[in-house]
Amino acid sequence: MQTIGERLEEARKRKGISIREAAESTKIRSDYLQKFEANTFDAGLPPLYVRGFLRSYARFLDLDPDRIVSDFDSSAGREGKPARRENREGYGRVDFNESARATDGGEPAANGGRSAQDQAVMLKFALLGGGALVAVIIIILLFKVLFGGTPAKPATTASGPAPTVQAEAAQTLTLTAIDATRVKVVQDLDGTILFNGSLARAETKSFKKQGKLLITVEAGKNLRMEVNGRNYPVPLDGYGRFALD
Repeated sequence: MQTIGERLEEARKRKGISIREAAESTKIRSDYLQKFEANTFDAGLPPLYVRGFLRSYARFLDLDPDRIVSDFDSSAGREGKPARRENREGYGRVDFNESARATDGGEPAANGGRSAQDQAVMLKFALLGGGALVAVIIIILLFKVLFGGTPAKPATTASGPAPTVQAEAAQTLTLTAIDATRVKVVQDLDGTILFNGSLARAETKSFKKQGKLLITVEAGKNLRMEVNGRNYPVPLDGYGRFALD
C-alpha cells in the first residue's frame, strides 16, 4: 500500500509540475511539501496546520483530501505522538475545516490565526473605544455651543462701489526774497524738484503746490512764504531744511 508521501509525489509528477510550482500555486512553503512527500510530518507545525496543508495539497493534486487527512490521523495515532501545543504563528495557506473558519481560497486568517473568540473580544473593545471617542467629541461640541458665546459678526461693508478719495486741491506757493538767498523746493509726493536756484533781493517765485513740500534754504531770515496769499513764517534763520504741509 502506498504511503501518503508516495501518493502525493506520484500525483504531482502526473500533473508534470515541480515542487516550486506546487508551492507557488498552493501558497505552502516548498520545504513543507518536500517533507510531506517524504512522509515526514513532524515539521515543527501543529497538527491542525499539517492537516490543513495536506488537505490543500491533496485538493490541488486532484486527490481525495478527506482520505489523505484520515490516513495522516491514523498514522499519527499509530506512532502515539502527543499533540503539539498550537501557537498563533501563521505558516501559510491552510484549510481549517475541522476547528477553525477558513478564509476564501483556504488561507489562514490575516490576523495570524486568532480564534473567533479573540476576534470577537477585539471587535467589542474596538466598538467600545469608538463609541467613547464619539461621546467625547459630542460633549466638547455641546460645551462650545453652550458656553462659547455667540461669535462676533464680521463688520459689514456698505454696498456699492468703494468711495474714492478726492485729491487735495492744488495750492500756490509764493517765495519772496527779502534779501539774496538760495532755495531748493522738492515735492515730497513724487520727488519732483519745483525750484532749485538763487533768488535776488525782492525776487518772487510761484509754484503750484500739492501735498507736502521739502524746502532747503541758505538763509531762512531772507525768505518770505505765502500759500494762496496767506503768510507762512520760515521756521529757521540760517541754513536748513524744513517741511511745508
